[in-house]
Amino acid sequence: MDYHQKALNIQKSGSPKAMTAETCVLMGMVKCKIGEFKSALNLYEDSLLVLKNALGEDHSSSWKTMAQIGSLHFELSNYEQSMAILLEAERWQLSSVGEEDRDTLETQALIGRVLSATGQYEMALVKLTDVCEKQRKLFGSKHPTISDTLTYIGECFLDQEGMATEARLQFVECYNMRKEFFASDQIHIAESMVDIIRARSGQPDRALAIYRNAMEVYKEYLSDDHVLIGRLLVFEGDSHAELHDFSTAIERYEQAKSVFSKAFGGECAVDSALVAVNIGKVLLRKCDYDSAKTSFTSALDIYQQILPEGHPKITSALNHLDRVEQEEALCV
Repeated sequence: MDYHQKALNIQKSGSPKAMTAETCVLMGMVKCKIGEFKSALNLYEDSLLVLKNALGEDHSSSWKTMAQIGSLHFELSNYEQSMAILLEAERWQLSSVGEEDRDTLETQALIGRVLSATGQYEMALVKLTDVCEKQRKLFGSKHPTISDTLTYIGECFLDQEGMATEARLQFVECYNMRKEFFASDQIHIAESMVDIIRARSGQPDRALAIYRNAMEVYKEYLSDDHVLIGRLLVFEGDSHAELHDFSTAIERYEQAKSVFSKAFGGECAVDSALVAVNIGKVLLRKCDYDSAKTSFTSALDIYQQILPEGHPKITSALNHLDRVEQEEALCV
């Protein structure tokens, strides 16, 4: 980031506006990696305006930046905006570099992720599988980009009830591929280990050991309020809840809640809703019906703002609220 800032300061003194904008895009990519989503979005959007004016909408720098904006809206749970922007970027890419270009395939993989997040699982799997096959033709059997796509496919399976085995197969293949490119103490390997154990239920003690190791890796590279650390705190909370250590579970969820609030600027995000759901589950098990109802209602409100009607997560939140009513009635 320091080098990009120094380059930007030099470029502002007389370089073409497009060159300055491209440096801002690189700075935005760094901001996104370190979890500063809002700052990254501002850099991308300002740069895109400059690039379109200076180079044209059909220039590669323009549609690459467009794809970055779409990716960032995905991270912020702005799925409708993300899909619209990514489809536009894909249109420009298909007309200029074709369907087997690396950038086109990465954009299409992001489209697959949005389809998965919005509950369109079958379409998502078709899209992601097609991308993966084309990436194998382009890069060979093993490549870091292919491993990312395998993770997206695994996430799509894991989001569907009863498909943990299919998800685990994708995560294991991803892990084995990443071992070819990354050291054991790097984030990509830690993420894969976390994904694999998440797809293998019923082993909370083993999961906690893996999560602790992953947390050490994450904290070596990331700030304490990075969204990946927040998600790992949620997974730790889940394992503590499975072990009936409810106080520690709630503690982890509250820590995650604080991370997500900072990362997403207090706006609605799917991660925040998941925390609310998991807190509600623990409170329900403790027979704290009023607090559980409040937590599930909070999750439902977020889901209804960011997800399409009839999404499985909305249905699940409604079912949790019904269960609260039923269990509370039995206690009267």
